[in-house]
Amino acid sequence: MNRNTAKELAALTRGKVLLQVPLSRHTSLKVGGCADMMICPVHPEEVQSIIRFCAERAIPHLVMGAGTNLLVRDGGIRGLVIKLTRGFGKITLISPEGGQPMLRAEAGTSLRRLLAVCLEKQLSGLEFTSGIPGSLGGAWAMNAGARGREMADITQALTLLTPRGEIEETGNPGLCFDYRRLRLPPGTIILKGLLRVRRGSRNVIAGEVEMINRQRRQTQPLDLPSAGSVFKNPPGDAAGRLIERAGLKGRRAGGAQISEQHANFIVNRGGATARDILTLMDMMQTGVHSATGILLEPELQVVGEDG
Repeated sequence: MNRNTAKELAALTRGKVLLQVPLSRHTSLKVGGCADMMICPVHPEEVQSIIRFCAERAIPHLVMGAGTNLLVRDGGIRGLVIKLTRGFGKITLISPEGGQPMLRAEAGTSLRRLLAVCLEKQLSGLEFTSGIPGSLGGAWAMNAGARGREMADITQALTLLTPRGEIEETGNPGLCFDYRRLRLPPGTIILKGLLRVRRGSRNVIAGEVEMINRQRRQTQPLDLPSAGSVFKNPPGDAAGRLIERAGLKGRRAGGAQISEQHANFIVNRGGATARDILTLMDMMQTGVHSATGILLEPELQVVGEDG
């Protein structure tokens, strides 16, 4: 990856092309090494051109959104990071006469903004996403959920960029949603989708959102950098309960700590490295497995090279 490659990529987008980008500035954990190059496209056709360019040049690439469920190792990422955020935030209300309203939203839309639009337009159905950090694309990719609801429940269809560089729309059912995962062919990129909503009362929606936010403030370490839940809940149990039962709550490695407020969170108390966080993740997995025989499965996506 060099400046000539950057110039060629710049010709494919109206967005920014950056070299040697510290990914600690683009992830909620505030750790991670540099990406060789980052591009911020602003239109699906630009992403299509970029993916084809990468395929022709055999350039490795990673697509990211807000970086709230991402741990980048200290050695950073070789190749190209394609960031879908600001240029992919359009939200459109589709309101057929006598039919169910839907929202068409792009993958870079933040869940916070999407919920604000729902509140403004008095649309119910997305209250469960309140307090879940990150972008809509990430929420789809991990089938984010809370309070017994998940993205699969409200998704009507997704527009995808296939590994072949073709744009396709896939309806639901037809999408393979699992617990905290959407099964897609490797290299598939989520561009936008349709969300089912329903008419509601602004006061009722606001009340539900406030209740959820209050509970999150009481139970989660929202004042320190984190990536939310580190491990998936095993069937019939909660990862946080198992980690606490293993006596690991509050353990530290360098600047990282297993949260004293919620044991399934790792927080950056200042100066943490990705290695610190990986050390704690290994400690959590090993401790829970030794105590219960259960092997916790990471919810956090780990990428990049060791420093």
